[in-house]
Amino acid sequence: MIFFFGTRASKIKERKIRKTICSHCNTQDSYIVSTYSKYFHFFWIPIFPFSKTHIAECTHCKKSYAKHEFTQEMNASLQKENEINPAKKPIWQGIGCIILILLFAVPFSISIYATLFGEPRDPDDSVNSDVRREYLKEDINQMSLTLNPVKDSITVALKECIDYDIESGINTDKIKYFTKVDNKKILVLLEIRDMKQIKASERKIVIDIVEDCLAAMSNLGSIEEYYIGVEGKWNTLLIKTPTDEDLSGKFADKYKLLSFYGDKKVKLDIKEDTIIGIDAIDK
Repeated sequence: MIFFFGTRASKIKERKIRKTICSHCNTQDSYIVSTYSKYFHFFWIPIFPFSKTHIAECTHCKKSYAKHEFTQEMNASLQKENEINPAKKPIWQGIGCIILILLFAVPFSISIYATLFGEPRDPDDSVNSDVRREYLKEDINQMSLTLNPVKDSITVALKECIDYDIESGINTDKIKYFTKVDNKKILVLLEIRDMKQIKASERKIVIDIVEDCLAAMSNLGSIEEYYIGVEGKWNTLLIKTPTDEDLSGKFADKYKLLSFYGDKKVKLDIKEDTIIGIDAIDK
């Protein structure tokens, strides 16, 4: 395979320099300086510029001068002209470099986003899935600002307690809630989009407040296990269960809450979007 690469130059600016005299014909102020930008190219696609050069020509006698032939007066005049009207390297001479950066940066950014915010997958996730994830997803989607005092009596009481205890500057009217009781277990989900009002290292206080509020409710005397999850604006921030926790305040694994739905996961054998069989297997 043949590769075509090398360097080229293109004119980017023409300027007249003053207070100079042509050393060949003694004409005053007759120099026009052309500035050229050199760039590296690959298959004639500009990759990046690397230097500039100047050529002066007398408009009277047509004598040309390379940069190293400039007199002291010519250099001083050109320097002053550069301060007033600089010759900038054009963006298009670095278009190849920009394309290369995008080719690497975009996939890298996507992979980082998927790592930080994507849902973790089982090694055999293409064939098997844990239906408890769907249960959790449905419950997260049910978080709401609007609560029914009759239907959501536990959630309403929890909100009133949290409104009273949180003193961090968070707008408690914008916190979304969801609670679910299953026998002696309770699942509590919150969405606090302005959690940035609390330092990451101090955010776990929200979990403490939720636990204190639940413990103070007389109608929850039979509850023995708390499963608490706190969502932020973009991702899960805090998780605490009877057996596990994720309290860094930055990124938490929401799937630690799956044990609320039972200690077994359901294996779905799926082929062409059709459920062939369902077997319960140990977690």
